[in-house]
Amino acid sequence: MTTVRSGDTIITPRRNRRGSILGMSMLFFVMVTVAGMAILSMSTIHRIKMVRSGMDVRLMIAAEAGLETVRGRFTLVAGVQDDWSALLPTTGWNHIESMTVNGINVQVQARPIGGASVPIARIRGIATVHNRTRVVEYTIRMASFADYALYFGATNTVGIGPYFKMVGTFYSRGSINLQNGAGIEFFGDVTTSGTIVAAPDPVYNFKKGYVDNHPIIQIPPTAYGMAPMLAAAQASSTLFYGNTLAITLVEDKFIRSYRYRLTGSGGNYVQTQYEIRTEVLDIPDESVIYIMSQKAPYGVDVHPSALNQYNHAQEGVLELSGVLDYARVTVACEHVINIPKSISYRSLLNNPDLRRMPNKKTDQALAFREMLGVLSNSEIGFITNLWTPLPSGQIVTNITGDTGHHDNQFTLDGVFMGVNKAQQSGGVGSSTNRELWVTGGIINGNAPTTALAAVFDRRNYDTDYRLQMTLPPYFLRAYGTTAVQVTGSWRTYEL
Repeated sequence: MTTVRSGDTIITPRRNRRGSILGMSMLFFVMVTVAGMAILSMSTIHRIKMVRSGMDVRLMIAAEAGLETVRGRFTLVAGVQDDWSALLPTTGWNHIESMTVNGINVQVQARPIGGASVPIARIRGIATVHNRTRVVEYTIRMASFADYALYFGATNTVGIGPYFKMVGTFYSRGSINLQNGAGIEFFGDVTTSGTIVAAPDPVYNFKKGYVDNHPIIQIPPTAYGMAPMLAAAQASSTLFYGNTLAITLVEDKFIRSYRYRLTGSGGNYVQTQYEIRTEVLDIPDESVIYIMSQKAPYGVDVHPSALNQYNHAQEGVLELSGVLDYARVTVACEHVINIPKSISYRSLLNNPDLRRMPNKKTDQALAFREMLGVLSNSEIGFITNLWTPLPSGQIVTNITGDTGHHDNQFTLDGVFMGVNKAQQSGGVGSSTNRELWVTGGIINGNAPTTALAAVFDRRNYDTDYRLQMTLPPYFLRAYGTTAVQVTGSWRTYEL
């Protein structure tokens, strides 16, 4: 390179500076070009993602529409479709219907995960277009009135005593009078076909508000139809007659007490002799223990010398009590059921903390298996003056954030329905320092109250959140109502 000296100044030729600027310009051009291509590429990827996302949304909408189109087929019809065996003949995925929704091909399939005792199924819609497939799937179960943690079917006003705690769905056909009582809390949905009366603090009393003047909600006779339960009991050899005195649940077995005919002939009641006997039987899992009101047929529960005679004993009252473990069963009786002792789930006795409201939806609280339904086609009487409190290791104690519990605690685990009524019966007994835990529900067909406020200082009427997924066998089916989508069971995926 040639330079020209002028005094002490060195002068660089102009063309060299122009070359440097040109190089920088070229570099900047290349950078802009690369950046532009990158942005263009990102824009293309984004557009592709948007297209794919939009297509997925269309497919999901079509799949869900297909599911809703066929869900009504799973409605139970008494005597016509008491279960889903005709719809779901195999244990795998059964084809239900193929259709076109907004130009998208949809195939609906379902597979049973329950059985005849409690129809439950997974149902899925498979939507396909341009070789892309999207599946929407969820669980359905039959609709049931066992979803109510407390149901009062009478038109009378129901009185709510102090320290009433309600976790679950509550319905009263008549008005609800809180009588300005202390410590009354409804944590779930509250509906009445009447009005709310004398609520001291509605915001505190009704955590989710309430609905009043609602159209009447009635439990139709088909919901507690005895025929399907009787047939189930016949199939499991647990059909008994009017000579039955008591059923005592003992974990996964039960003790039946009954009158056994020894002697006598010709139906002569004076000469006929009986003795009280017991037998220990396995609880019929996913079935029913059924007690008929009629006298036993020839040769049943009679001495060999009286085989050609009837057992004339017809008690008219069945006593039910005990502890259930693991098995799922319904006890159905055509006449009165009395509850002379607490009825408990073994899992809740072993871990009473699962009764606490914050723990009711935990995996452990939803995982134990035992479940009981109790149905009287007449009435259920809670003979509370005979009840004895739980041992100290099986009660809910006071802890930080959960106080106000009493030392003497009693349980009614299961769902109890009296077609006429289900309420306290007999002597009241002392109400001092007593607390009741119901885990399941009480359905009072034609009475406005359980009448337990005078017996227990605190009443915890708590739903069993497992009832959102399953139910006691053959129990309180809501015939004519579309199958229910189980909350939290929805999912979508590519097939």
